[in-house]
Amino acid sequence: MYKWKEGVFIKRKVYWFVLLLFSFLFIGCSAASESNNFPNKSIQLFVVFSPGGGTDNQARIIAKYANKYLDQELVIINKPGGGGRVGWNQFTDVQPDGYTLAAYNLPHIITQPLVGTTTFSTDTFEPIVNWGADPTVFAVKNDSEIKSLEDLITKAKQAPGRLTVGHSGKYVGQHLGILQLENAADIDLKDVAFDGSTEANASLLGDHIDAVAGNLSGITRLGEDVRPLAIATEERHSFAPDVPTLGELGYPDVIMSTDRGIAAKEGTPEEVIAKLEDAFLKLFQDEDFLKDMEEVGANTLIMNREEAMQEIENRVKVYEALLQSIEEID
Repeated sequence: MYKWKEGVFIKRKVYWFVLLLFSFLFIGCSAASESNNFPNKSIQLFVVFSPGGGTDNQARIIAKYANKYLDQELVIINKPGGGGRVGWNQFTDVQPDGYTLAAYNLPHIITQPLVGTTTFSTDTFEPIVNWGADPTVFAVKNDSEIKSLEDLITKAKQAPGRLTVGHSGKYVGQHLGILQLENAADIDLKDVAFDGSTEANASLLGDHIDAVAGNLSGITRLGEDVRPLAIATEERHSFAPDVPTLGELGYPDVIMSTDRGIAAKEGTPEEVIAKLEDAFLKLFQDEDFLKDMEEVGANTLIMNREEAMQEIENRVKVYEALLQSIEEID
């Protein structure tokens, strides 16, 4: 009797082992099939700043052409707050299947985890492509008594900590540009963080702040309502040839740009990432897309996955050193 029961027990073990093996095979085949059929539904793109800002505006231009290259709609989902922290923290909880992507911004995704508590880090993201670089511009309202960068610096020295400069969030590119200028010119500005450039620019136009550190594309869209004072590039920019560089004005160390790209969640299958990379790189070569980007003052800086990953790795060292030099880590 005992041997009979033992035989039944062994048979049952074999049965469950085979069942488990086939389950794993089925799951593996299903996952492979899903990757092969990707994408078979619309794709969401998290934009972690408010509608109307530089990242949002450019992402919507990408979405305009996405169906042509992805065969699916790219849906923009705005999740503003904390200079990007709110949306990128939420991105850590999405499924790594390629159907929810995030627009990333440099230096933001590098610097924010260095200075505060976040659930995201550079390891959270699987960079797919980089699409642009948007240099920082210091600007005032067109009727401001501040006529030049030197006027701004003089006023700041006369009233330390009182001249207000808005930006789109703590430790985003524009905020770092402000910190660089404070360090280089030996001044103390009162930086004012908003949930995005749209709010910062609206505050400037409403006379609630004295100046703004914004992206070139955003300042360009404001047109004659603002007066650009200086741009944080090594050379004058072709989109704003009349705006002097910080270097020309005696502050060569003030170099800052917001780079933008698209990333998947860590753990996304490589074959899915490869399909997305191929589609977006083709989209970024579309002549109509490039024309639309130029019209809104959006400078393109196109990198493939490998180049974007290397760029992020290089910048980690740069921004760690920058934050240490300005002694702003909390």
